Amino acid sequence: MKGRNVAACAGAVAGMLLFAAPAVQAQSSAPPATPAPAKPPAEAFAVLPVEPPRISPDGSRFALIRGINGRPTIAVYKVDAPQQPPHIVTSDWIISALRWAKNDVLITYNRTNERHGLFDTLRPLGDVAALTLDNGPMIHLTALAQINDLDLDSPDTIFASYGGMLFRVNVRARGYSKVNVNPAPRPGTGIAWLMDGHGNVAGRVDATRDEDKDGLPMMHATVKVAERDTWRTLGNYDIPFGRNEDVPGLSEDGKAFIGVYPDNSDTTSIVRFDFSGPATRLFQDPHYDAGGTLKDDWSGRVIGYVVDRDMPEYHYFDPKREALQRGLEQAFPGLSVHAVSMDQAGDRVIVEAVGPRTPESYYLYDRINHHASAIAASYPDLAESAMGEVKTYDYSARDGLHIPAYLTLPPGKAPHGLPLVVVPHGGPDARDDMTFDFLRQFLASRGYAVLQPQFRGSRGFGRAFAHAGFGQWGLKVQDDITDGVKKTIADGIADPRRICIFGGSYGGYAALAGATLTPGLYACVASLAGPSDLEKMLDYSHDKFGTTAENYWMARIGKDSAQRDAVSPALHADRVTAPVLLLHSELDVTVPIAQSEIMDKALEAAGKKVEFIRLPGDDHYMALEQTRLRVLQELEKFLAANIGG
Repeated sequence: MKGRNVAACAGAVAGMLLFAAPAVQAQSSAPPATPAPAKPPAEAFAVLPVEPPRISPDGSRFALIRGINGRPTIAVYKVDAPQQPPHIVTSDWIISALRWAKNDVLITYNRTNERHGLFDTLRPLGDVAALTLDNGPMIHLTALAQINDLDLDSPDTIFASYGGMLFRVNVRARGYSKVNVNPAPRPGTGIAWLMDGHGNVAGRVDATRDEDKDGLPMMHATVKVAERDTWRTLGNYDIPFGRNEDVPGLSEDGKAFIGVYPDNSDTTSIVRFDFSGPATRLFQDPHYDAGGTLKDDWSGRVIGYVVDRDMPEYHYFDPKREALQRGLEQAFPGLSVHAVSMDQAGDRVIVEAVGPRTPESYYLYDRINHHASAIAASYPDLAESAMGEVKTYDYSARDGLHIPAYLTLPPGKAPHGLPLVVVPHGGPDARDDMTFDFLRQFLASRGYAVLQPQFRGSRGFGRAFAHAGFGQWGLKVQDDITDGVKKTIADGIADPRRICIFGGSYGGYAALAGATLTPGLYACVASLAGPSDLEKMLDYSHDKFGTTAENYWMARIGKDSAQRDAVSPALHADRVTAPVLLLHSELDVTVPIAQSEIMDKALEAAGKKVEFIRLPGDDHYMALEQTRLRVLQELEKFLAANIGG
């Protein structure tokens, strides 16, 4: 990054606050949106959020993913011609991410559900495609590929790996060829190639599958540097299966690799593997995991790291980048802010700002003329005044374990005797934080307090906390959720007669488990794509994704089949006392719709009150606007009928 006067940068960036964030379809010159009503309609929360914009290498264009006709769509804008309509790119696939390869070539990451195999069932596939903006359609490159190097010296070439092999890809001629690396690695061991931004291999990460001391599947990873005719080992670490720790990258000085190190000292750390010296731990927080490294858009070199505290915090190794970050934080007090993209020269920067009540907003900052303008915003029709206050609400579980949690209070309501919606997150190897969450703010706008417990097994709080949730589905994990609810009652925040539990995926399971394991606690229960029969869920995982995936889930759910049956909601439907709402996408292959069908039949057979809503055409992740809107509308009706808002 080129150096600039830090005070001038901060002052210019502060000027961004004078710009009203436009609707995502608009440019920075668009008129401000009509002020949102005190109770925004469900449609305002259901719109697809803007994915972070990315600027081209020369800074002439930026691209983003936004909803058009209810689907994720790429829009490409010219920086110096903001009044021109954007170049629109649509796809039958779900476009989930993008990055620039060249000044006129975008790489897109897409997913779909595709018929596959003898069972004629559905499975998700990853796809990487290249899009030449001026003269060609989207070009399929390969499924499940990893882009390793954009090759800054070539107008046509990038490097990608697949199946442990490295390929040179021509993004214009649609051709590719295998790169024969000397020395050749041992077949089947590679999980990543480490490159220097100019098409040269600097190292690699090898891995072998194994089990940890508890019998859980994991991988032994080895970081190696290329030296003449050999590979020299720099360091080793273990990766639990299913944890997508980011791949190390070359340091800015080219003398080391830097990556997230998930060692046994509990929280993950940032470690530098020097080529000519010992490994050095650059950062470790005693309470929170390092969320990942920050890499330069073009060279792929590691420039900093993020820490997943209650809101993400960003740090950079280069003093000039760090000064820019501190200037941004001064300009956006109380928000999580950072540069999500900058051109190759470092002159044009796209900045993201987000907070508990502030949806993601994006600004283009020109560091040459100190000009800043708003370019896009998620949820443009929501006013901050209509959003609820979000605060930490930590508590102790019954066995003394510290449980982080977040509590959102409805605007204009005193925190006493409120109807409460408990929203356990999915995963369960995931977590919530305090940045804007459309679901909790939707519920708060309807008059509900919202509790989001970060139960044991949640990631981001260290390995010991995550491992404490293994084998505890329906047991200690469920107790953590129950204990949080009881605290809101004891503190007088929640009305004990008006509490509902709602979640998606694992959160959907937790909701159904709440209905069957603590039936007197909840006045209503809603599940979005929640597993209900754990034995059948494991069978499905084995049939569709193999033994390793089955073992991964068995370790988290519980290895004893009798225990799994004891906490499977569908097998205990007779215990349910509250009305149940089931929602499930018909094309979901992560948790098949059969899991909700099983629960629906069990509840009906037991004479319980249940409503089952099928969501057409979507996958597990509510990728379509029509799905998000239907879920919000049905949830609003269900809650109003049972606990009132």
